[in-house]
Amino acid sequence: MKTSFFLIFTAIILSVCCFRITAQDYTQFSLPEGAKARLGKGTLGEIRFSPDGSRLAVSSSVGVWFYDPQTGNELDLLPQTDCAATFALAYLPHGNTIARAIDDSKIQLWNVVTKRHIGTLTKYGRSITSIAYSPDGTTIVSGNSDGAVRVWDAETYQRRGTLSGHSSAVTSVAYSLDGTVIATGGGWGYSGVRRKRRDDTARLWNANTGKRIATLAGHTDSVNALAFSPDSTMIATASSDTTIRLWNTNTGDIKTILIGHTDDVNSVIYSPDGRMIVSASSDDTVRLWNADSGEHKATLKGHTGAVTSVAYSPDGNTLATASGGKYGNDNTVRLWDANTGETKAILTGHNRVNSVVYSPTEELRLWVVEPTKLQDTSADGNTRATAGDSDTIQLSDTRTGKRKTTLRHTNAIDWIYMMITDREYGIEALAFSPDGNTIVTGGGYYTHDEGTVYLWHARTGKRKTIYKGPGYVSAVAFSPDGRTIAAGNWEDEIQLWHAVTGEKLKKIPTKHIGGVGSLVYSPDGKTLTTGGGHNDKRVYMFDADTGALKTTLIGHTGGVTSIMYSPDGRTVATGGRYGTVRLWDADIGKHIMTFTAHTEVTSVMYFPDGNTIVSGHADGTVLLWDVTSIRQVE
Repeated sequence: MKTSFFLIFTAIILSVCCFRITAQDYTQFSLPEGAKARLGKGTLGEIRFSPDGSRLAVSSSVGVWFYDPQTGNELDLLPQTDCAATFALAYLPHGNTIARAIDDSKIQLWNVVTKRHIGTLTKYGRSITSIAYSPDGTTIVSGNSDGAVRVWDAETYQRRGTLSGHSSAVTSVAYSLDGTVIATGGGWGYSGVRRKRRDDTARLWNANTGKRIATLAGHTDSVNALAFSPDSTMIATASSDTTIRLWNTNTGDIKTILIGHTDDVNSVIYSPDGRMIVSASSDDTVRLWNADSGEHKATLKGHTGAVTSVAYSPDGNTLATASGGKYGNDNTVRLWDANTGETKAILTGHNRVNSVVYSPTEELRLWVVEPTKLQDTSADGNTRATAGDSDTIQLSDTRTGKRKTTLRHTNAIDWIYMMITDREYGIEALAFSPDGNTIVTGGGYYTHDEGTVYLWHARTGKRKTIYKGPGYVSAVAFSPDGRTIAAGNWEDEIQLWHAVTGEKLKKIPTKHIGGVGSLVYSPDGKTLTTGGGHNDKRVYMFDADTGALKTTLIGHTGGVTSIMYSPDGRTVATGGRYGTVRLWDADIGKHIMTFTAHTEVTSVMYFPDGNTIVSGHADGTVLLWDVTSIRQVE
């Protein structure tokens, strides 16, 4: 199976011909050792201006990007250091320090100029949803998914205390500009593994004593964001109930309700002079309001997806907005002239690049997509097969994107059977035959561990059933000569069938844990190499004819997500959940080299010349690794 383990869905195509790298190219920023380029900037998170306004910080799944807010040019990248993408961040009110959430439950402080790690706030609690500095920079507060607000000493890195009271996750935190009040917003109703009642309130706390001052009740859905006015007398709260409410911070009384958005309001901020309020919504718009009267002044349109974050430059002349995080957003940051509402720049590149395929001309083609399903491409590069929803495969022209046909796994009888038996159907794997005329798909009724393997004619869509029975099918592959189909399942075994007659040839038991997660033939067809389930760290190599175990590849510290042979068959590349790509001698199973990235590897692939490995990552990026030196030694 060539690219079936790249997690993808139909979207935009980027073609990169004669890929070139220059010294200033953003693809070169903060690369891990051994990588020669990074394609894509990761999924968008939050945006913040530096205190002097010279930089715009954009959190992403690959790290924190820094832009020139005047030109929109990339300046630098502070890379992610763990295999978990977190987005909460805050600038120290003065200086070059940034606080960012790392691996869900701790906060790291960094000097963004020197890229020096300054300190870590003690690891504690559930995932961190938001961070705020006190105006004097001595204290940090963090909102957490377990409903707690934790207060930290920003100089000693020790926890000072906890503000308790929200009944579910705390989605937002903020300090008043006079430093006397902490505001917190309650949101979605899940905390850890337990479901809790959703908290639709904002709360005000005395920043010195931790005593609750007021509970701001009135929203009918989650409070997603909040912002103090510059004079600290008012606070704006933004909610999924589509409104923004303005409250008096001294009395806790509501002043006015701003109505106009038609979907969740995700972010809100005051202008530095306190005269304007800006809100960002899932209705794809940014709205400007008079802070005193609540009058709607303007609507900024341009984003084609939910606007998730907004920030004002310190001088009040520039607005930055981001549309990222959730599937379906446009993954861009826009810079606006705050006085005229005109777009100054659009910052792109934060797409989810999770699949790489090649045309016959060796053009590198990147599929920029939502990582929800599977794909494979015919050997001639003309047809792409993509899993569309729970029971269909879409075949499309790779150059025009035009749909050729749809392969539907379930018919009316199947649907009736599923409804009666309470079964849910899924497609887990697909692969083209070497000649491109046939597609094999694997999956089944995953709620009852029943599997299916189907053969499809790539032009007519005619289906042939190869297998229906126990064991949800999680991986499929054609042998290089196209005569044999191999399928791995949740029963930790491989089954082989004749690709033309459908005759069952052999069953190969494995020692995998949690099923066979990945499966690939060697280029000569003599070896089947497999990776296991989520926590299975081993790769097994079997004789494809006899089913005998040839060798075991040991070295990954987490589950193995993808396997690929070099074009000459001499090397095996494997990708793991903890960010590593490992290379092995395909004949003796000896470990050759390890490349280490910062996030989970979802897929690996060789360039046709065998000198470069491409790896897709859970952070939405692709890394290109140079293996020329290895091949020279060989």
